Amino acid sequence: MLYTSTLFRWLQRKRYQYEVTFSLYMLTPMEKFIFNSFLFLFLSMIIIAASLYLPSHMTTIASRAWFYYAGDESTADEMGGLKGMGQGHGVGG
Repeated sequence: MLYTSTLFRWLQRKRYQYEVTFSLYMLTPMEKFIFNSFLFLFLSMIIIAASLYLPSHMTTIASRAWFYYAGDESTADEMGGLKGMGQGHGVGG
C-alpha cells in the first residue's frame, strides 16, 4: 500500500510539472485535449519515422565511414552500402 501511494503521488507530481511547464493549467479541458492530441500525434510520427528510417540510414553511414577509413569499395559493398552511390545525382558523368 505504501508503494502504491508513493507511486500515485509521484505520478501526480509529474502531471503537475507537465501542466505547469506547457501552461496547460490555464486551458479548458477541450483545449488540453486538443493540445495533448497534437503532441501525441507529433511524437508518434517522430518515433515511427525514426524506427523505420534510422536503421537503414545508420547502415549507410557505417558503410560510408568504413569506405573513408579503409578506402576499399569491395568491403563497403559487402556491408550493403555505396550501392548506387553517385548514380542519378550528377556525379561521375
